[in-house]
Formats: sequence, structure tokens, C-alpha cells
Amino acid sequence: MREEEVIQYLSKTPDFFSRHSDLLESLTLPHPINGKVVSLLEYQVNLLRQSTADYKGQFERLVEVARENESTMQKSRRLVLAGLTCSSLDDLAVVVDDMVRDDFEISHHAFVLYGEFPDSAVRSHLLVDDDVFLSHAAGFVDCFCGVLPANEMRFLFSDDIDSIRSVAVLPLLSREGGEIKKCGVLVLGAESESAFNKDKGAMFLQYIADLLSAILLRLLP
Repeated sequence: MREEEVIQYLSKTPDFFSRHSDLLESLTLPHPINGKVVSLLEYQVNLLRQSTADYKGQFERLVEVARENESTMQKSRRLVLAGLTCSSLDDLAVVVDDMVRDDFEISHHAFVLYGEFPDSAVRSHLLVDDDVFLSHAAGFVDCFCGVLPANEMRFLFSDDIDSIRSVAVLPLLSREGGEIKKCGVLVLGAESESAFNKDKGAMFLQYIADLLSAILLRLLP
């Protein structure tokens, strides 16, 4: 009898092994991992264990993603509520300080607005063509994760530059009327080279940049 005929017969006779349980117990198969001969029942048990382990891993990953999503939602909610209470650029600077410290748990950051703001204590910088201080950081229209040139790192972080191994650049922009206007930048500095990853968390960073931009535009003179 050919294999196809055996398969066809067993498929059409699902109660075959119920009527021949002794045969089921005597059948042996190679172990899927170590190759040793095991009974069919043991083989099935091993497959079930592997399937259970796979499902458990998938479930744990789903739980982790759900927790990350909940955390992201809570951080976003706090930022929106805090932003609604801002009545000045100085208030926004305080909100950014609190967000970086409490939500990002990052000890280094630079919040810089482009232009001149004599009535505010917020840090500002007047961008010019071929700017030697922020030409790279100011050039992004989307969030960037990586490293910046040494001169820009020194301008942004001063004496902390030696302890910073990676940065995330959050451009603060106006996109009104389809025209992009650069309003400022928030640069986060981390002491770990893997703290910021463009493939993981970049969407959240961009979302934060967009929220901050919306709050900032409401406060700009």
C-alpha cells in the first residue's frame, strides 16, 4: 500500500486508532530534537509542549506590547494636559523638563527655540545660513536617532558631552499651509549607545515632537 493510500484511509477513518489503541501505543517515531526513538504518544506530547511554549511566547509579547501602548498613552495624555495649562514659553520649558525627567528618565536634554525671545528665559538660537552650531540638528524634519557632530554636541550639551553616547532629535515645526517652518528642537541625550533606536520607539518620538510643536505654535508671539 502506498503512503498516499494510507493517508487517505486514515483521513477517512478517524476512529481507527480508537479501535486499535494497542497499535497507537506501539508506534514509534524519531524525537523532533534529539532524534531518539519515542512512542507516538510521547511524540505528540512533545509537539504539544512546543506549541504551548510558542503560544506562551507570543502571549507574553502581546502583553508587553499592550503595556508599552498603555504607557505611551499615559505619557501622551500627561503631555497634552500639561500643554493646555501653558501660557508662556517659560511654562513650556518647565513641561519639557518634567517630561524628559519623569517620562523619558533621561538626564540630558537641550530645548532650543529658533529666533529671539527677549521676554522669555527659554534658550534660543538665531539660525543663519551655513549655521556652524546647529546646521545638522536643525536640518531634520523628522525625528532622528544616532549621533551629532562634535561641535553641535558641545553647543547643545556643553560639559556633559563626554557622557552622552546617543541622541534623539525631535524637530519642532510648523507645517501650516503645507510649508515647513523650523521653530525649534528638542534633543535628548543618553549615556547608552542603544538608548534610541530608529526602528523601535521612533513613532512615539515623532508623536511627541508633533504634540510639542502644536503646543509651541500656540505660544509663539
